[in-house]
Amino acid sequence: MARKVVETVTCDACSKKGLEVEGTVVLKIMDDRYDLCDEHGARFRDQLRAALAPSLDAALTA
Repeated sequence: MARKVVETVTCDACSKKGLEVEGTVVLKIMDDRYDLCDEHGARFRDQLRAALAPSLDAALTA
């Protein structure tokens, strides 16, 4: 009899709140990996973009 293993990935940020929301976005920083839902993925993307924007602008003009 054949068996099929299905792995469910949940959002790490939602899991801290006790929620089980499907993780659809992967955030990887060096050796750290975070599975995030669309909402948390967008939130972290926006925060990183804002934090790095001045550095990126300065590097592009150099």
